[in-house]
Amino acid sequence: MSDPGVTPARTTTRVLGPHEHRAALNLFRDSHHQPPVTDTDWLVLRKTLEPGTVRGEFSDGRLLGMQQTMSGDLIVPGGARVPSAMCARLAVRTGHTRRGVGTRLMKAALRAAQAPLMTVRASEGGIYGRFGFAVGTRARDLVIDRHRARLESHVPDCRHAYVSRSEDRADLIPLLYEEVRGRAGAVDRPDWYESLYSHDTAASGLSSKVIVHQGPGGEDGFARYTVDRVVARDAGARLVLQVDDMHYSSPEAWTGLWRALLNVELVDEIHVLMRPPDEPVEWLFTDPRVCRTRAVHDETWLRLTDVEAALRARRFEGDGSVVIGVEDALLPANSGCYRVSGDGVGRTGAAAHVSGSVAAWSAAYLGTVRPSALAATGALRVGDTRALRTADRLFSVRSEPWSGSFL
Repeated sequence: MSDPGVTPARTTTRVLGPHEHRAALNLFRDSHHQPPVTDTDWLVLRKTLEPGTVRGEFSDGRLLGMQQTMSGDLIVPGGARVPSAMCARLAVRTGHTRRGVGTRLMKAALRAAQAPLMTVRASEGGIYGRFGFAVGTRARDLVIDRHRARLESHVPDCRHAYVSRSEDRADLIPLLYEEVRGRAGAVDRPDWYESLYSHDTAASGLSSKVIVHQGPGGEDGFARYTVDRVVARDAGARLVLQVDDMHYSSPEAWTGLWRALLNVELVDEIHVLMRPPDEPVEWLFTDPRVCRTRAVHDETWLRLTDVEAALRARRFEGDGSVVIGVEDALLPANSGCYRVSGDGVGRTGAAAHVSGSVAAWSAAYLGTVRPSALAATGALRVGDTRALRTADRLFSVRSEPWSGSFL
C-alpha cells in the first residue's frame, strides 16, 4: 500500500530536444563509469546524437534514463539491404536502476519502430533477451605471431596495395566500405562514423594507418590498423599491430591485405578484432598455430519488429515449406503463424510445425543458429520433426552472418 502522505512522482517519456542531448550523453557516460564529456569532445560527440533520435524518461523533471534509436539498413540473406532501427545507447541514471526506467524506454522504442528490424550492441548479455532480441551475428578476435607467420606457397602473390594515414583517406573509406560490404549482417555506417573513429583513436594516443588494396577494377578492400607498445607481466615489451576494421570484396583483396599486414616492419604480434567466425585465416599459414583465437563474442543483437516484412525481405533456399509460429508479447501484431518457403512468405491460419518466441526466430533469422539447435535447447517447440529439417534447410546460409562495425 502506498503512503498517503507521499505524492507519487510524475513520470514522462519523450523525445529530447538537441539542447538536452549533452545531459543525456553525460548520463550515459556516467552509467558506464566514464567522465562527463568535455567541451572539446562534445564538438565531435554531438554529431552522434542526431535530432529526433534520443528519448528520455523524466521523474518530476529530472532525467532518469536515455535511449537512442537511429535509422539505417542491414544486409540480410539474399543480399537485400533492409531498413533497420539501431538502438545505439541505453542507460539509466546511477541509483535508479531496476525500477523499470530502461524497460519503459525500450518498450517505447520498439513500439515507435518503423523498420522491420532492430539491432543493438549489448554491453550486458542478459538485458535484451526479455525485449525479444537475440544474438544475430558473432565475431572472433585473433592473435598472430608475426615472427613465426609464413604464408603458404599457394596463397596468391598479390602486391597491389598501398599504405597511408587514415585521415588522408577519410574520403575513400566510407565509399569503399559501402561498395564492398555484402555479407549478411553488415550494417551501413552513419555520416559521423569516421569522425568518431578518428576521435577515439586520437584519444588513445595512437596513430591510425590504412592499407588499401587495388584490384583490376580499382580499390576493392582496406584494412585499418594502429601499432602500440604493450608491456605484459609474463613477457617484455612488444609491438602490437591491431587491425580493427577490415573489409574486402574478393579473395584476392583479402589475401593481398594479409600480405601487406605481414610486411609491416618492427611488429611482434598482429591482433585482429571482430573477424567473421568462418574466415579461414589459419589456412593462410604454413603453421596454423601461429594464429590463435583469443575470443569469440556476440556482435549484433537482432530483433524482428515486423515479422512478416522481415521474413519477406530475406531469401530462403531449399525445397518444401514450413509453418512457423511466432509469439511476441511486446508487439502482439507479430504473433501468429507464417508459411515460409523458397517461393515466398505469408501469414496462414494453418497450425504451426515449429513455434517459439520472437527472440528465438530473431536468432535464426540471419542464419547464426539453426532452428534444430534452438529446438534442442527448448527455445523452439516442434510439432513435426520432418518440418524441423525443412526449416533448417530454408534458414541455412552459405556464410556466417557478420557485421564488422562497432555500431
